[in-house]
Amino acid sequence: MQELSVRKAPLNWLVGGLLLGLIQVAAVGLYKPLGVSTQFVVTDAIALKQVAPAYVEGHGLIGGEKGAKKYQKIGYGWMLDLGIVIGAALAALVTYRWRVRKTSVWWQANGRSVAGRFVAGFIGGIFILLGARFAHGCTSGQLASGWAQLSLAAVPFTITLFGAAMLVAWLVYPRTPEIES
Repeated sequence: MQELSVRKAPLNWLVGGLLLGLIQVAAVGLYKPLGVSTQFVVTDAIALKQVAPAYVEGHGLIGGEKGAKKYQKIGYGWMLDLGIVIGAALAALVTYRWRVRKTSVWWQANGRSVAGRFVAGFIGGIFILLGARFAHGCTSGQLASGWAQLSLAAVPFTITLFGAAMLVAWLVYPRTPEIES
C-alpha cells in the first residue's frame, strides 16, 4: 500500500496560535468574542419568520423582543463568517495551495470515491453543527473565545474536544502520515 503523506503547513503552529490569540484579543476589545455557529440560528430565524411568523414570535429563543434583536438580523456574525470564507480563499491563493487534489490522506486511506468523501463531510458537518447548537456554542466560541475569557467551561470542553478528535482521527486514519517537506 502507498505511504500516507500530508503537505507541510505553510505556517508554524506557534505563529498561527499567536495570530489567532491576537485576533481574539482585538475582537473582544472592538466588539465581542469570535463565534460562528450562531449565524445558522440567525439564518433559520430569518427564513422561518418569512414562512411562519407566528411560530417565530412565540418561540422562546428566537421570538419576542430579545430574539428579534439577536436572532432576526444579519450583522457582525454573518460578516465574520463571510470573512472566514473569503480569508481562507485568499490564504489558499497567496500560499499557492488552491488546487483540487485527490492525493490527500483521506483518498489514500479511504479510497477514491468523490461521493463518499462528500457524504462523510456532510454527515460530519451535521454532527458538528448539532453539537455546537446543543452546547449553545461552537468550537471557536467555546475553545478560542472561552480560553481568551478564562471561562471555566472551556477547560472540560477543550479536554473532551481534543480527546474526541484524537479518537476520530485514529479511527479514520489508523496510520500516521508522513509530512512532506
